[in-house]
Amino acid sequence: MSDLVRLGRNADGGYLLPREVLNEIDGCLSFGLGAEWSFEQALFELKNGTIKPGNIVFFDASISVFGILKSLIYMGRRTIYEIRMRRPKSERKFKLEDLKRSLIALVIYLPTFKWRKNRFRHIRKFVVHQAKKSNEISFVEALSYRTDPKRTIVKIDIEGGEWDLIRNEQDVDLLADVPVLIMELHDTRRTEFLQVVEFLKEYFWIAHLHGNTSGRGTELGMPLYIEMTFVNKRFLPHSGIRTNLPIDGLDFPVRPGEAPYEFVFGNA
Repeated sequence: MSDLVRLGRNADGGYLLPREVLNEIDGCLSFGLGAEWSFEQALFELKNGTIKPGNIVFFDASISVFGILKSLIYMGRRTIYEIRMRRPKSERKFKLEDLKRSLIALVIYLPTFKWRKNRFRHIRKFVVHQAKKSNEISFVEALSYRTDPKRTIVKIDIEGGEWDLIRNEQDVDLLADVPVLIMELHDTRRTEFLQVVEFLKEYFWIAHLHGNTSGRGTELGMPLYIEMTFVNKRFLPHSGIRTNLPIDGLDFPVRPGEAPYEFVFGNA
């Protein structure tokens, strides 16, 4: 589509979706928080007060003030060790940029989820198909946090856990009203990959996809991780099929400096 807009930073965490659909959005459920929520922040700011902060809900049991501090201490000690050992930058497990990013995440996390009166909601639970532990919430219950299912984006970025959520057509039926579904799909060599995409096409058309340029690919040359934007079919596309990706000025590598993954589509 020609009216795609990028929300989030120009690296991992940013996603594209049609500008027109944004007029119909007043909430977002994000399965997976990590140390990066620029997409949700950009959505909130773009809507200029028409989205209540409490309608932006994150689910992730791995993130907390204590957890981020613990990670910072570990990365700091490891970074100092590798510098003292004069290990080449290309061989270091952590880089100063990673440490800086986590430190910024902590500084932003506190006012975003703790201190501010009107703050985003963070449910410290993992979204799974069927909850069995105290730190888990079922897929069905997590979706119940939508104030209006027809006006709430669902974003799934849970490092492979998406396969547990969407197993069959019945699971996809739960998403039938979602205006925009954003997913990062891991391990595209799985037979379930094409099956899940086929299930989703019952209710959605694919507005955009982006290859995660982490240097890993399948035997057929596909990126091992793909970020996809699905738009509900009640919103009709206003342009034809795009034949080439990435899109200049909108698509960026997951990590700065990496070569973009290129897609070329035929007429079939």
